[in-house]
Amino acid sequence: MDLIQAAWMIRDLGQPVSSLDIEEDSIIAGGWNGALKMWNGDGDILWSTQCEDRIEAILRIDEIVVVTSGLHIACVKEGEILWSNPLEGSADLLAYHDGNIVATSSVYDIEHGDFMESAIWRFSLDGELIEVTRMDERPWFLHSGQDLILALGRPKCGLLVNGEHRDLPSMSPVMCGLSGRKNILLGHADGTVSSSKGEEISKEPFSIESLTCVEKGFVAALENGQLVARTPESAEMWTASGPQITTQIAGFDDLHWCGRWNSMRGQIEVRDEIGTLVVSAETSRPRVSDSSENRIGFGFEDGQILIWERELFHRRSKQENVEENSRNSALAAKLRSLRK
Repeated sequence: MDLIQAAWMIRDLGQPVSSLDIEEDSIIAGGWNGALKMWNGDGDILWSTQCEDRIEAILRIDEIVVVTSGLHIACVKEGEILWSNPLEGSADLLAYHDGNIVATSSVYDIEHGDFMESAIWRFSLDGELIEVTRMDERPWFLHSGQDLILALGRPKCGLLVNGEHRDLPSMSPVMCGLSGRKNILLGHADGTVSSSKGEEISKEPFSIESLTCVEKGFVAALENGQLVARTPESAEMWTASGPQITTQIAGFDDLHWCGRWNSMRGQIEVRDEIGTLVVSAETSRPRVSDSSENRIGFGFEDGQILIWERELFHRRSKQENVEENSRNSALAAKLRSLRK
């Protein structure tokens, strides 16, 4: 199967794609230079606007779309920017908690090669600043549920739960997180995968770059380009090696989708529930990915956005199998005739 030809929708943002948010009835994409576009479930453009700078995070709250854009947080409705507020340093993560918009920001010290100060901002839906809390640690993961949970880097590391610091099994900085069906998992720089309950789930030999949830557990993407799939009890299900992993996501039918980059070209790999490679394709550098129940999408360095839809993907896959079987049958018949 030609994976690119099997795509349900291909769009061009006109700049590298830096953020992607997919729902069954719509798609929102943000770009490296601040472009923000929304398409409906049929792939028709609904609106387009230009924000301050690179779109890092996208948050939907009913009819409004909130984004972190460069040094700002902005609120958009039907393509119109309702308000935009500057933060201190790079605007990073977003969440909606207790009726307020929560954003994080961080200041990077080039001389020391590390983040020197971060802040947690709370805004009303009208853009009014309610509260700002400053700290030394940069949050690398933000979860909003019954509690507001932030996973931290150096120096304290650990978690911030409703403003209260908690230690994790590893004192190594948290690099990423995953809000699973039953648990919140956290990936550390030392290769540990821990839970927000304070349990050590697994230990890998390299730093955890990202985590994604699959039907029977989770998949960790390691710094060395390896994928490791494990059950919640840490039993290994499958592994796959390759170049640097730029993004990963679980999609329809428990398929695992992975974007890779080898400094020359990109690649999309699709694996089934036991890790078998189903199909792959060369692309430009994959940057971001997201999924809904029946759709999965990737955003690329060259500005392209590719969306795959479950039914069309199945149809193309079956068509390929039929054609392959037909070719094999024809070849077998030819060989039989040569033996006569």
